[in-house]
Amino acid sequence: MNKKLDHLPWQKLFSLRQDQASPDLIDTTIRNATEVGGTNLWVLMFAIIIASVGLNVNSTAVVIGAMLISPLMGPIIGIGYGAGIDDFLLIRRSIRHLGIFVGISLFTSTVYFFVTPLTQAHSELLARTAPTIWDVLIAFFGGAAGMIGLTRKEKSTLLPGVAIATALMPPLCTAGYGLATGQLKFFLGASYLFLINGVFIAFATLVVTRILKLPPHPLADEQARKQGHRFVIGIVMATLLPSVYLATKLVREELFVAESIRFTSAVAAGNDSLVTLGREIDPKTRTITMTLIGNDNIVEMRRSLETQMAKFDLAGASLKIRRAADAADEVAALSPTLDAQAEAVRVGQIARDLMERRIAALEMVRKTYPISLDETLRLEQEILINFPRMQQVVVAIRSEHSQTADILTSQLIVTVQVKSIPNRADTQRLKRWLSARFPDRPIKLILGKTLG
Repeated sequence: MNKKLDHLPWQKLFSLRQDQASPDLIDTTIRNATEVGGTNLWVLMFAIIIASVGLNVNSTAVVIGAMLISPLMGPIIGIGYGAGIDDFLLIRRSIRHLGIFVGISLFTSTVYFFVTPLTQAHSELLARTAPTIWDVLIAFFGGAAGMIGLTRKEKSTLLPGVAIATALMPPLCTAGYGLATGQLKFFLGASYLFLINGVFIAFATLVVTRILKLPPHPLADEQARKQGHRFVIGIVMATLLPSVYLATKLVREELFVAESIRFTSAVAAGNDSLVTLGREIDPKTRTITMTLIGNDNIVEMRRSLETQMAKFDLAGASLKIRRAADAADEVAALSPTLDAQAEAVRVGQIARDLMERRIAALEMVRKTYPISLDETLRLEQEILINFPRMQQVVVAIRSEHSQTADILTSQLIVTVQVKSIPNRADTQRLKRWLSARFPDRPIKLILGKTLG
């Protein structure tokens, strides 16, 4: 060990007063950090958007960057410091400013997750939905480190590290995700994590303030001080107890999974007559499902496994056994259903093909008969008006079916009766006029001379 350290008194070695700033400077620094408005609000909104994007694309580095620039820590430390020096006005102001910060953060993150096309919950989001006692420890010791850093003459890298460790930003973004997607589990879990972080950072700040014996507020009232202490204890306990329950539940589930793995591994290694094809462990329902090949006597197989199971710490666990033959039978049982589904798909495809052919035939009929009876009558009248030398006009349609090409063709036949055979120019003009009216149809013009 370093000889210099051997000669240092232990009190001096662990003393926090050597590089401590003056109480006035500490007070001013913390009060300034609790202020809201202007730069702090803009930085907060930018940090929330950055953190939301990081959670959305599952980027840890981006989330860390957002935590480094977030101003959320200031009001929380202000609450703890105010409780430590019995300045209830500072506590109320810090709570009000923190509420503004939280409201803006939730609004910003909710809007982002409402408009983003990426809606899948990645691991960075899921990690903020189930807080436990370990989150309490992180928040408490992170808050204590942050308060110690704020009370030093020279600011170090403590505060950025505390911002990363306590992670105030991601829970608010996750809560916004829950609001935007209508998932109450995400909103409640993330909100509780933020509450844990806030309460225990403030509580750690209070403890450090008392340890450093910073001067109390001169107008502090003894009765109000006692009420404040009881209120702080109540808030801390109300926040702590659910996290202890959740942590206990998590530990039990993890222990169950570990013990179940030991049991199933022992079954696989210690039974030559059994081959383990697979295992499924559900810690929430304490159920172990094993798929095995071996003894056809399921009763004997279950009795043997339950005897082995009793040697492990799996009290109250449920064991389900699936034989490989059963799995094969299930597949075989599904075969008729699968065949029926395949046949239904094939029939559906045939029906679609027939429908498409019918639609094509109807389209061909529509093209084959381009004009109705009323339209033919109007066409006859138009010809008589535009070509006054024509005395009588009859419009007809002739259809022919080609056996080789399996298609239906049509021809527009216009029969015109005149007193005298028109000249070539009039005939060509009538043909051009008909072609312009029916550009996609073959047209046959028949000219006849009336008798008498």
